[in-house]
Amino acid sequence: MILLAHVLGNAIGLRQGVFSATKSAFLFYQAAQKIMAVELTRKSFTPYAAKKGEEYMNAHQRRHFRKILEALKSELSQEIDRTVHTMQDEATVFADPNDRASQESDMALELRNRDRERKLIKKIDETIARIDANEYGYCESCGVEIGLKRLEARPTATLCIDCKTLDELRERQVAK
Repeated sequence: MILLAHVLGNAIGLRQGVFSATKSAFLFYQAAQKIMAVELTRKSFTPYAAKKGEEYMNAHQRRHFRKILEALKSELSQEIDRTVHTMQDEATVFADPNDRASQESDMALELRNRDRERKLIKKIDETIARIDANEYGYCESCGVEIGLKRLEARPTATLCIDCKTLDELRERQVAK
């Protein structure tokens, strides 16, 4: 929901009153639909319940995560296709410069989001390849188990929490 507020804040704040209440409501509805679709995908899978003494990243666990990744990839692909069709259908030339600017801003935002999703699909494909190579679930940096809970939260994770924390600290130091 925080993401929804951010998206709506950007969408409505950029226009500063140019849109009517109807257009703002429509933007709200579109943003809410997209966010709920991704949340529903993640919520529709039951977390993996490891059995006592079960080997880490066995065939059953790999199947579980593959299923999650393939469903997420399918949903993202459908969303990209839907956006292309929507943008083609809504391609209208407005006489009013404010309306035209608003439409261009909307399209730019949509394209930026789709580019992020395209990159995520690429990362999902790489993760599925790691599952096929029996390398999934282990940190690329130190080789330690990433952990089922972390993988449930972020199925494309390639680093354990310790290595990811160190990586983020390095990024902050370089950014200063």
